[in-house]
Amino acid sequence: MKTMGASLGIGLGASVVFALLASIVFFMGNAAASNGLAGIPGFSDTASFLGNNGVSGSGPNFFQILFTVMTLGVGGSLNLKTSSQGFSLSNLGIDASHVSVTLPVGLPGVALAIGAAFGAYMLARRFALRFKWTGVISSLIVGVLSGLVLLVFAAIFPVTVGGSYSDYSASASLSGVSFRTFCMAFLLSAAGALAGYALAQYAGDSGNVFSAAWRWAHRARGFVRTLVESFAIYGVLFLVLGLVATIAMSAANHLGAGGLLLVPLLFPALPLMLISLSSFGGIAFSTSSYSVHTITLFNVSSLSQYGWILWICFVLFLLATFYIALRETARNMYDPYYAGWQHTWKAPVAAMAFWLAAEFLFTYFAAGYASSSMSMTAPMWYFLVAGIWAFLIEVAAMTFGPTLVASLPGMWRIIVGGTVQQTPQNVVDYVKSCDPSYGMKKTSATASGTTATATMPTASAAAQPANPTTPAAPAASVPQPATPAAPMPAPTAPTAPTATPVSQAVPQPVAPTSMPNTTTGNTATGAVPLPQSPAGTASMPVAAPGAGQPLDPKTKKTILISGIVIGALIVLGIVYGVLNSTVFSAKSVAQSYLTAIADGKYDKANGIADPQVDKDQLKLLSDTVAKADNATIANPHIDSVKTVEGVAKVNVTYSLNGKNVNDSLTINKDGSKFLLFPNWKISSPLLKTITVSVPNAVESLSVNGVDVTAKNAEKSDSGTWTLRVYPGSYKVSIGKSGYVTSGITMVRTNADSDAADLKIMPTAKLKEDLSKAVNAKLDECAKSTDYAPEGCPFGFDLYDEDYYRNFAWSISVYPKLSDIDLDYGTFSTRQGKAKCTYEEKNFDDSWESQDDSTHFTVNGSFSIRDGKLSVTIDDED
Repeated sequence: MKTMGASLGIGLGASVVFALLASIVFFMGNAAASNGLAGIPGFSDTASFLGNNGVSGSGPNFFQILFTVMTLGVGGSLNLKTSSQGFSLSNLGIDASHVSVTLPVGLPGVALAIGAAFGAYMLARRFALRFKWTGVISSLIVGVLSGLVLLVFAAIFPVTVGGSYSDYSASASLSGVSFRTFCMAFLLSAAGALAGYALAQYAGDSGNVFSAAWRWAHRARGFVRTLVESFAIYGVLFLVLGLVATIAMSAANHLGAGGLLLVPLLFPALPLMLISLSSFGGIAFSTSSYSVHTITLFNVSSLSQYGWILWICFVLFLLATFYIALRETARNMYDPYYAGWQHTWKAPVAAMAFWLAAEFLFTYFAAGYASSSMSMTAPMWYFLVAGIWAFLIEVAAMTFGPTLVASLPGMWRIIVGGTVQQTPQNVVDYVKSCDPSYGMKKTSATASGTTATATMPTASAAAQPANPTTPAAPAASVPQPATPAAPMPAPTAPTAPTATPVSQAVPQPVAPTSMPNTTTGNTATGAVPLPQSPAGTASMPVAAPGAGQPLDPKTKKTILISGIVIGALIVLGIVYGVLNSTVFSAKSVAQSYLTAIADGKYDKANGIADPQVDKDQLKLLSDTVAKADNATIANPHIDSVKTVEGVAKVNVTYSLNGKNVNDSLTINKDGSKFLLFPNWKISSPLLKTITVSVPNAVESLSVNGVDVTAKNAEKSDSGTWTLRVYPGSYKVSIGKSGYVTSGITMVRTNADSDAADLKIMPTAKLKEDLSKAVNAKLDECAKSTDYAPEGCPFGFDLYDEDYYRNFAWSISVYPKLSDIDLDYGTFSTRQGKAKCTYEEKNFDDSWESQDDSTHFTVNGSFSIRDGKLSVTIDDED
């Protein structure tokens, strides 16, 4: 009972401490929000006004935040509950019936497990509690109690916010009371306590659980030791990388210390996700609207400009894997019992089992609202990748590892720590008294892979050490106690055994693999031999089993060539990954495209991305247009790249006229380059439009000094030209013309309006030539012999044409222009005067000459085509 109480209390206490560290972020956020709101002009007065008029609100307190963060830290889930009075939240579009948040196990959860282990070890060792079945049952009880206690805290201290005004009120409660919360607390505390009870029995010669775990790890053998070293080496490496990444992200996003205070909730999830990303795994995202999308080493650079850093992590992962394999090689040289191919499946299977659990415990993020949901985790298939890496470690240790170690004796100092340390005799005796069957399991495996039966060696079979500086341990028999286990003696004062001292030492290379046991009254058949520790020496074993022999030139050449080939393949793989994520990535294409536009190399930009316009419309997409001062964009850069099913959405930013502009590109995969790399093609070029209202009198426009006509426009209707251009600044005016002129209007593609408002004016030449053209038309009219010349502005109305003949017209006063409308291409004049002579019939049928004059004005239209003016005169009204 005391041991269970210590395990439960220390575990929950440690979890609370780490939850408190993470809670500081939320406290800082509340304080920052309050200070920020208080700094808004008039906010204090508004808050005072609302308070004086019955509006009140409440927020979460210290304990609510603390235990909610603790719930998240152990991997529990939160659910939102809302209530209202006087109105319905659903009428406001708020559906809180399915709001939930789930985080992976964080440092509060890790602290819960370690604290439970610490308490269990501390008292289980003192009271000599057996692991089986006392420790197992007690661990399950600790797990149940831990889950119940956390549920009680979550129920008492949910995060609540609310407000009220008059008869209206509303509140929201975020509670951690859920089945997942109980299960996660149960699993963590039960696993921790179980580890504490186990270490109390199998490594009871330590003062605390941390040193016990350290000693047990160095005494472990076979695939267990491989897994322990893999977790430790990978864990330390990616823990450091995760901290560096957290600091970098905090600095980049200006989070300061707040980002580091999130470490209790981000770890160990962040290091584990880094491991997945850096070892050909990934991170899988899914939402209710989109299918699962997995980020890997090969597409991460399209999402972030810092994706290349993960390739450095991959190289570090390879080095760590190689180091683990060499440590296993050194261990096999001193402990060849597990150095057979028949054992190589164990570590991969165990690694796969670990990652199947870790994907849900340590990397699973999820959130849901109504019918929408989002989740993030390591991909389900990564456990297979983890198993492959574990098998590669085994293969390396079984093949070229021994030869490499023998050929490079200087490496021994950095891998000797991978060898097995000998278990002290008092620990062996204690474990044997707790578990009489300890070390009695039969096996048919030997280091060479042949079938044999290994028995506990006696003193007469003690082997000579392979290393002269390391003495061999004595061997004897294991006593079989008839009484229950006694408390574990301290390592500094071991209790002398009642029989001949025993050390389960493995025979050294020259020792036989099987020797009869001379223990009186007991035969230990099939006991797995334990190795002699090489600790304390940095010398290479001379002829340990499994060690490589000196290489003959042919073998050395073969190994060298194989190493070069393998190294070349690794380098090529890394180069391929780097090129695939940089030079041949969607981001690289987008960056080249933006740079070409910013540099005014529009022709090059057209080659990178098809503008998708007619040939005539390419006139303003040329380098000539970009030569004007300050015409192009500046400082282009990529903000983000999101790729889904071969389609990349690239968000970009550039500056134009001193303002930042956000834009986007769509890039699709289109075949491959060099048969290896994906070919990215921009499907939505970065084109803009400028619109110019063009009068009929205008034949061409000048845009940044380039003349364009109606055929260069995307569309031309109602006197409006729409021109396709790249983002930039454009000076628009009338093109070269002798008849019309205008000022220069600046149009920018990032302005509120992309329309050019031109003020067009007629030139003196237009007025002069238009007057001449009108007078010429009048002269043509004067040649008519009709009383009302057709198409002319003058004439007479006759009641009987039979009484008049021989009409002759002349212009006595030519009219002057009074108005020219360039928008519609019309004109009007002041009055002119036309004289007409004719003959009129008398009553006696004789003809008499007459003359008369008429005043008229001229209205008409004109047009300019190919630099020539044409005029049309309206008929007389």
